[in-house]
Amino acid sequence: MLEIAILKNFDSDTYKAGVQLAGSLTTYFDDINVAKNIPSSALVIGNYVIVAIPGGNPRDACVIATWPQGSPGGGGSKIQDADADTALETEQSVDEDKIHGKVKGVEAFLIEDDGILTYAKQSAVMAKRQTSYQSLPASVWTKVELNGVDFDIQGEFDYTTNYRFTAKRAGIYIAAGNVYVVNMPDASQVNVGIYKNGTRIAMTTSFCSVTGKDLVPFIITAVQLNADDYLELWTTQNSGSTKNIHYGPGLTVMSVVKVT
Repeated sequence: MLEIAILKNFDSDTYKAGVQLAGSLTTYFDDINVAKNIPSSALVIGNYVIVAIPGGNPRDACVIATWPQGSPGGGGSKIQDADADTALETEQSVDEDKIHGKVKGVEAFLIEDDGILTYAKQSAVMAKRQTSYQSLPASVWTKVELNGVDFDIQGEFDYTTNYRFTAKRAGIYIAAGNVYVVNMPDASQVNVGIYKNGTRIAMTTSFCSVTGKDLVPFIITAVQLNADDYLELWTTQNSGSTKNIHYGPGLTVMSVVKVT
């Protein structure tokens, strides 16, 4: 069985502790073992602890986890792992009314006092055709070589070799993109598609009605990915001759955001 208690004393030499069961004024366990994976720095007098009591026998009791009753300056609460680098914490400052989630020492999410949820480490990429025109032959589906990024939170976009987004985690993603093709003739068209693992899953078309017009078809879709699935932006045009894909801020881009 498991009980929540308050740490009353701790001996770092013997790695034994004395605890008082939470909510009880009279029930104490003295000289019980503490799990060695809990660092002594985390065993602060007054912290909450979880006590495992096999078969209900106090002689076999052992402290298996700990977390502070309150955080400095706040009076809130905190649940943390053994080395305190992963934690869930409320009220870091007086009456803050926020919830902080930390993973491996970095704040991974924050719930604001108005309920807005912020993911600091959630997958999000904005890739772009950053330098030089890319040749686009007629009537051939061609991968867009997005050779730069504005941001890439998890380092998931390869903009030097394969020009693709590869998911680190399974989930639902929103993928969007547009391709800027220069100087298309009358009655021609440009198609743009999003490919998953080499297969087109979405496509859209932009038509030209005036000779010499630039076309910029836009596409957006939701897609379910497993870890290591990848997404790419492809395009084709039917002008009858090779055209150029334009480059520069906002012209030829692809964005991918994980939403669940």
